[in-house]
Amino acid sequence: MNTAFARLLAAKVAELMETASIFQACYGKDYRMKPGSPTHAWDLYQSMLNQQTAIAQLLDIDALEDAALRLPQWWKWQESIDTGVIAQMAQETYHLIACCASFEANPTANSSPVIGCSQRVIASMLHPSTRMVAMGEMAKAS
Repeated sequence: MNTAFARLLAAKVAELMETASIFQACYGKDYRMKPGSPTHAWDLYQSMLNQQTAIAQLLDIDALEDAALRLPQWWKWQESIDTGVIAQMAQETYHLIACCASFEANPTANSSPVIGCSQRVIASMLHPSTRMVAMGEMAKAS
């Protein structure tokens, strides 16, 4: 992970925030997807999953495999990620940018473990299925 990837990650988190905000505005935070849900709801829902996968693909594989356990795990009680979780993800992403920038400015500093820890925290906020998809795609690419 470096500052450029961390900034790209921040942009992806912002896109996810936008989509989740639209979803929540249209359908509510606790909306449950059903076979008869509107096409627009399904499109937004799938977009949020795809965006989470794109975020996961920017993280190091170690972070995905060993995502820090954060409680509560939103996917256990709601179907789609909400803006509150994404706001926490954004905050952690900015922390990651700061860690990467500091490490790049002073590579002799011992901040690399903090970078990995920050990535694991971000990974923990993503739906587990999106982490799995990202790991599978990373494995295919290598």
